[in-house]
Amino acid sequence: MSTPIRLLVQFIVIMLIQVFFLNGIMIKSAVTVLHVPVFIPILYPLFILLLPVNIPHPLLMLLGFITGLTMDMFSNTPGMHASACLLIAFIRPFVLNLFLQQQMKELGSTIPSLYKLGFNSFLMYCIIMIVTHHFYFYILQFWSFKSILIILYKTLLSGILSIILIILAQLLFAKQEIKRA
Repeated sequence: MSTPIRLLVQFIVIMLIQVFFLNGIMIKSAVTVLHVPVFIPILYPLFILLLPVNIPHPLLMLLGFITGLTMDMFSNTPGMHASACLLIAFIRPFVLNLFLQQQMKELGSTIPSLYKLGFNSFLMYCIIMIVTHHFYFYILQFWSFKSILIILYKTLLSGILSIILIILAQLLFAKQEIKRA
């Protein structure tokens, strides 16, 4: 399957899972901070995380914006998802440079997956990207540092759940790629 078609299918599948399944799940935590016990699992940044390494930065930013804008349309959050996705799309090449030993151009269209980066590197890559996304998103949502406890609480819980979902998705789908090879 060609790269643009694979990316389109990947985008559609991730968005369908997020919009129709995960957005409907509100997890009520037993621990409440300032009476905010509910958080929603967020998986859609996985699309940005799994784009090829050699993707041009302007295209990466455009895809990040489209991803966030799509979520904004389904979540009634005008510009918040788009802004958070633009942020992680912007920092992605710099974060990848931390974990990739080779030059980005040498890697070609390599996808930074669990099996390509190794578990520890992929986990750290996910943690940096997801925590950045969630922290920025919740800052925009609450629009105040007075609510820093709520922001940190929701970032922590949503981030842990999102990273678990991303690792599970990688274990389920990246394994199939290895079997075919």
